[in-house]
Amino acid sequence: MCDPLTIAGVALSGVSTALNAAAQSKIQGARDDAMAAERIRQKGLDQEADALNTTSRDRYQNFEGQQADKSAQLGDYFTGQEVAQPSAEAALPTTSSNITVQEVNKQKGQAKDFTNRTGTALGELRSFGDLLGDVSRLQARDAGSIGQIGSFKKGSSAVLPYELEAANSKGGGLKLFGDILGGLGGIATSAGLSGGSLFGLGGAKASAVSPGFGASGMAAARALDRASVPGYAGVSSLYGAR
Repeated sequence: MCDPLTIAGVALSGVSTALNAAAQSKIQGARDDAMAAERIRQKGLDQEADALNTTSRDRYQNFEGQQADKSAQLGDYFTGQEVAQPSAEAALPTTSSNITVQEVNKQKGQAKDFTNRTGTALGELRSFGDLLGDVSRLQARDAGSIGQIGSFKKGSSAVLPYELEAANSKGGGLKLFGDILGGLGGIATSAGLSGGSLFGLGGAKASAVSPGFGASGMAAARALDRASVPGYAGVSSLYGAR
């Protein structure tokens, strides 16, 4: 049967192994959480960048139709301008001639038609440049946003090593306690197997001596040992028994 010191040493070693395993599991869990959080951040940023790229590409879809809409908007703007009528003092004297009145109204209508045609043509002329300018401005804004996202991704990747380093210290307490118990277990086991003692445990057991086995019994035992040696009787007769 093993002595208590050896049993205690083996038990301490077992507890140390369990604590070290728990510490390693805690560290691995923290590292997994850090890696999962980084993957989630990177995925979210990638999705945001992809959405911006898709929006940028879609701005060039049906460009001709967009240009036509822009041309109509500009044409309405140019043709919808109201010109202030001259004041009564600056106007020509009124006439009662129907021919003159009809000719004036005719010329006004022709002038209005000309300005309308000119406004529409100007809208068509400027529609491409205005539409391309609007799209380019939005594209530049999206490009800046994508660059920002890239910086965020780079910064997140740079922080990950520090997060992993912090995760490595999560099981520090358990590991330290396990190492201490492991050291004590090794010392106790070695002491128990070598017959030593530690903290009052273990040690060689003293031989039990019968209460009736006193000094005379021990002398008789020594005499029997000597008699069993060949030639010891002759020597003892010469020098006397001791």
